[in-house]
Amino acid sequence: MLSANTLDLAHAAFRKHKAVHGSYDSYRGIVTLHGMARLASETGDTQLLEEARTELMPYVRGERKFKSNFPNYFCGGNATAWLFYKGHLPEAKEAVRRYAEQIMNEAPRDPNGILCHPAKPEEYIIWIDVAFAVTPFLLFAGLALENDDYIEEAYQQTAKMVRTFYIPETGLLIQSHNMRGPGHRSQDHWSRGNGWAAYALCELATYLPEGHPRKADAVKLFTDHVAACAKFQNAQGLWHQEMTEHDFSYVETSGSGLMLYALGVGIASGMIGESEKARFEKGLKGMLTYINEDTDIFHTCMGCLSPGQGTKLDYMARPPVVNDSHAFGPVAFSMGQAHFLGIKNI
Repeated sequence: MLSANTLDLAHAAFRKHKAVHGSYDSYRGIVTLHGMARLASETGDTQLLEEARTELMPYVRGERKFKSNFPNYFCGGNATAWLFYKGHLPEAKEAVRRYAEQIMNEAPRDPNGILCHPAKPEEYIIWIDVAFAVTPFLLFAGLALENDDYIEEAYQQTAKMVRTFYIPETGLLIQSHNMRGPGHRSQDHWSRGNGWAAYALCELATYLPEGHPRKADAVKLFTDHVAACAKFQNAQGLWHQEMTEHDFSYVETSGSGLMLYALGVGIASGMIGESEKARFEKGLKGMLTYINEDTDIFHTCMGCLSPGQGTKLDYMARPPVVNDSHAFGPVAFSMGQAHFLGIKNI
């Protein structure tokens, strides 16, 4: 794709998700729906808002479910909590409260209080993907329901994960602990894993109220992570599957889209300097290299959870997929944020 209108491309991304995969029934679809819901509420597009409500209400009513690790997906996850917080989905109140309570009181945790894999709770398997899965949901639920416990848990989950997975030598994060046995640590600098962290930190830093006791720390965690990721952007403004290996690792679009979204929100909020806007625009243009005129999205890593033994090579060998279900939400988020920054065309 040589050029695009950013708002049109955001729309095209979530429509392509449904066209290719038939529905949004997966955690990947929940990410795409959050991108749609955010675009609808912040642009005031009533038609799109009604479309988002129509997609989410079957989850809210309990008519649609899919296999998942965390119960908040059952009501539509982050997208539902977002629209409820924004006042556009009041019907979701009890569902959001119910699933927030389940996370708070029933979800298994490791000894540090980090949510762990529910299939094997005794193994204390933790992974960074959980940050995006629960933090925005609990944050928006807490803000909407005026429940400080939900907000505190939203902060604690991502803050603990970021500090646990932090690699001092690079400032980046690994994906998992204990996935391949007790004491196992993956050895990656995986793009989408760092993107999941950027997404969760971005929402915390942006929406925690001014004066909140966790606000300053959330902003620092966010800006530190964005700065660390910036060191590994390539000449196109994008990131590779293994972020530290540009020569032997492919450009990966889902992590790139998530990190561009976080960068754009940081610029819009003033947490990141306006001078970084050129870097944001370069990344947006780079993304077009991997999207064709039919909105087919290339170079997205397939499902990836500490593959093999979790070595760098194992992550680098995980193949890219065309129109993988992880591909669309990050494009909807990043291109929508470009629109909000006044970047209409790229």
